[in-house]
Amino acid sequence: MATVTGLTAERMLAIEAASVVDGDVVGDNLILTQHGGTQINAGNVRGPQGPTGPVGQDLAILTAKPVLEVGVAGQIRAGRQLTAADFTGMGLSVPLGLWNLSDLTDVSGNGRNLLNKGAVPLTAGINGVANTAAKFIGSTAQALYISDTGAADPFKIKTGSFGGWFKTAKRSLAQNLMGKYQAAGLGYFIQFGGNNFINVGVSIDGTTWVSLSGVIDIADNRWHFLVATYDGGMLRAYVDGQLDAYVPSIGGIIVPTNGPVNIGGLEATASTGTSNPTFGPADECFITGDVLSEDQIRNLYCVKVPHTLGAVPSRVSLNVRRRRKGGALVVTDFSTQPLRLHNFSAGSLGDEGSHGIGLTNQNGVLPVAGADGSAGNGAHATGGAWLFSTDAGLPSGNASRSYGCWMKSADKAGARVFMAWGGPTTAYRTCLYLSDGILTDVSGVDVLAGPYLADGKWHFVVSVHDNGATDGLRTKLYVDGRMRASGTVMGAPTLGSAFTIGADVNGTLPTIAQLDSVFVTDYAMAPEEVSKLYAKGSQALLPSPKNVGDHVEALTATDILATFDILETQHTVDIGVAV
Repeated sequence: MATVTGLTAERMLAIEAASVVDGDVVGDNLILTQHGGTQINAGNVRGPQGPTGPVGQDLAILTAKPVLEVGVAGQIRAGRQLTAADFTGMGLSVPLGLWNLSDLTDVSGNGRNLLNKGAVPLTAGINGVANTAAKFIGSTAQALYISDTGAADPFKIKTGSFGGWFKTAKRSLAQNLMGKYQAAGLGYFIQFGGNNFINVGVSIDGTTWVSLSGVIDIADNRWHFLVATYDGGMLRAYVDGQLDAYVPSIGGIIVPTNGPVNIGGLEATASTGTSNPTFGPADECFITGDVLSEDQIRNLYCVKVPHTLGAVPSRVSLNVRRRRKGGALVVTDFSTQPLRLHNFSAGSLGDEGSHGIGLTNQNGVLPVAGADGSAGNGAHATGGAWLFSTDAGLPSGNASRSYGCWMKSADKAGARVFMAWGGPTTAYRTCLYLSDGILTDVSGVDVLAGPYLADGKWHFVVSVHDNGATDGLRTKLYVDGRMRASGTVMGAPTLGSAFTIGADVNGTLPTIAQLDSVFVTDYAMAPEEVSKLYAKGSQALLPSPKNVGDHVEALTATDILATFDILETQHTVDIGVAV
């Protein structure tokens, strides 16, 4: 440190007095204050305006958008039409084959187009748009296929991934969905198993299978994204973007097989019938030599929500708008006015259906809170009280029909009927009841059993009967919007006794249950309509922020990749983005 010398005491005091100890901007000038209190104007300190900083931009993408269900037009739940860029954008190879199934074209760009065996028609796909998926009816004469091209066949993958979107209402029957297979040499496949779970197999020796079965029930008449991967040591099966099952192999590659590539079955060529054909549609099928990770499969499962920022968003905002389920059904909720509709609003026993036939209270059915919790808008059958009216004009014989209600019961003691009509004997009526707690549907002599429901919780139960069903399943039983049982036989009940709620047509087998929104239609409901009725909400709740990471999987300069599969279908969402 330098030392200053040679200064007199007077000079030191002068320096101290001249030193600046404070400063402030007054107007446009900088005013300095010296040690002795004297102020000095240091001049104007306001220069020209600097450059404008970046301006934030918020963009609303969705406002009160219904979640709906996969397969319904305008849904944002999951799924989209895939392109090769959806794979290459994640650093993957172009798929060996990618078929959107709005036609037979391979959209991977490899030109590996499908051939149509048996005139497989088109139907609505995962986006709800007509003619965007292949429709299979379980016929051995139908399939989509590509014949083997020899040693260099690109689909003779050693390791890789294969899958697509599939839906079936046919339960307890093995259905081959896609793969490359022949009996002499085996290959690889994915199927709906006879256990109603995903089944997957690959062969590494040409004589035996490395196979697995999942644990998620997927034979429920809903679309599911099913993918299998094999990496040379582990076989994995994914359902709707989540790992469902896995099994190790002894190691080795998939044996090359001369069998054809099939969608809708296995083994099918122009001259060979289809083995274990598919009952239901298929969409967005692919085969790739890449072994996809769970994150990559999840991205393919996502829906695309476009934005117009022109840049990758720096922030995404999300609000979930919830509604309570179980709102009173109105005529406009149905595609056609129901014959009977009893909401019990404010204790009413009137009929909002086209028949306009009110109910009579037998032994004191009590008003109770409805399925949505609203006071006095449901009916309580007390185990000896029921409601009844004439069954005139209700469906009978082989006429199409749908019927159901919201019900809540913990009564599991034997047979307990909560709605019925027809007769004159109980062997020829239509009836929904709990049998030792098991949901059971009877129509004439036909019986269909569903899940256990005597759990004291509200459930939306619907039975659909269609003698002309194109999938061969004449009866379908739904619980909470999801198909839980199906049958190929349709009973032919008669009329002449009564229409009852809370007991059988002759007043026997009364239930202890709470009931709401009881209806009967003269047409067979589509699964989308059943889902819509189940999802109808009543009380709107306040928007709540939801962790964006629960839904948004990826961001690009043009799209948000997201899934809303954990939300209820009566919920709506708001999404915004910002740069």
